[in-house]
Amino acid sequence: MAIFGNLNHMSFSDLLPLLAAQDGALEVFNLEQHPRVTLYFQRGLLQCLHIGSRPADPLQARSTVSRLVNAGRGSFEFVPGAFPRRCAQPLGWPLDRLLLATMTVQDEIGELERQLPHPETIFALVRRADPEDGRLTDFWKRSRDLLERGASAKELAAKLGMPLEHAQYYLLKLRQLGLLQPVRSRARRSGSPAATASRLLGALRRHFFGGERAWNQ
Repeated sequence: MAIFGNLNHMSFSDLLPLLAAQDGALEVFNLEQHPRVTLYFQRGLLQCLHIGSRPADPLQARSTVSRLVNAGRGSFEFVPGAFPRRCAQPLGWPLDRLLLATMTVQDEIGELERQLPHPETIFALVRRADPEDGRLTDFWKRSRDLLERGASAKELAAKLGMPLEHAQYYLLKLRQLGLLQPVRSRARRSGSPAATASRLLGALRRHFFGGERAWNQ
């Protein structure tokens, strides 16, 4: 069954249940400041999602679905039976659970808006244990190495290809679980205590004695 229309007439959250029994590809285009999105469905599951011509990883796929749920502008067309030649990382997400999880996260972001960290606050790992909340798993896997060095929500959103408010939300959740803590700067995470003491001594020498030459005279 061919399905086509505009998101300003039918929202993505209303459209998705219609595809639960369909196999094929849903193309969403003419989105505001976002490339074309193609979602591939099979037996009630979202198997693959492409942004432009590139397949999305699970974290990007979840973020893109969230963008589509919020989109008030765009066109869509469903092509029955279409499926990509290769789906390197099948998602296997039931559409009803995907929609429920997406709406739940969006509701929580709205409720926690005043608690979300500043976009430029740098967070660093406290421990590397995997979070028990499955909703955080994809973000944790993609961001863990970046957070080892220290990273902000703004940086993570840009590097991982996700909305800023989602990065802020995930950082808040991970901090509440005791996996992260905010730090004043990356410099505080690098270097040994001896190196720090050496830098401080050098600064004191320059301030009181005018540099290394004056100190050694």
